[in-house]
Amino acid sequence: ESYQAKEIDFQHKVLMITVNNSVLERESVYEAVRHAWRLSKKKAEQAELVLAMQQGLVVGVFVPEKWLKATPENFPGRPERPKRWGFVGHEAPEDIAKLYLRTRLPDSMRKRGAANPVKYKL
Repeated sequence: ESYQAKEIDFQHKVLMITVNNSVLERESVYEAVRHAWRLSKKKAEQAELVLAMQQGLVVGVFVPEKWLKATPENFPGRPERPKRWGFVGHEAPEDIAKLYLRTRLPDSMRKRGAANPVKYKL
């Protein structure tokens, strides 16, 4: 199915985070994507949007308002994750979400065997 999708046309500074299926079965895309990642807070704070990715397709578009350390104080009900970050934010407005939803990661950005779930396009 992802081959029919058009490539992402980046019109914003974005942070792309791959969420896996098991996470999505348990909770909303927002809850799955907002916690807890090893990333550069400085870079993350430059991103205007966070794109939740699944198998190379965009499944959610969010506006991060602030990045916080992944602690139970910041994310109630979640475990402490040292050296990891999460964000508080909201779904992107529909006109912006429409630009990205169901589009796919450009082939030039796909690295075979790349394990890091976090990618930047700033």
